[in-house]
Amino acid sequence: MGRRDQWKQASNKMFGQGNKKKSFEERERVPDIACGVCKNFSENAYASDGRGVCKVLKIGSEIAVDPPVYVLEGDTGLITFFNTDAAKCSHFSKMEMIDKDGTECADPAFRRAQRQMEKK
Repeated sequence: MGRRDQWKQASNKMFGQGNKKKSFEERERVPDIACGVCKNFSENAYASDGRGVCKVLKIGSEIAVDPPVYVLEGDTGLITFFNTDAAKCSHFSKMEMIDKDGTECADPAFRRAQRQMEKK
């Protein structure tokens, strides 16, 4: 896969081009094993829409297919959302602590969009 194809794939995933439209319930559903609770997920603090990148997987990876495709070399991390299902990802590593109310921890790595949808 060429570099141009990788960027087109990333753009399509981010902006939903070519994907079927999801209902409100589908967009708000957070799976038990989600990218947002993984240590390797780095949230985009500027956009604050749950978008982020994986620190391990790179563009070209696909964790939703069976079998998953892992690209570990490259410059740009895989663009993903906090509620992306990571059940098939072998690089998933759950965080020990998630700052749920924004006052527990000063480290931004623990302050995720996930905290708003955390099951209590």
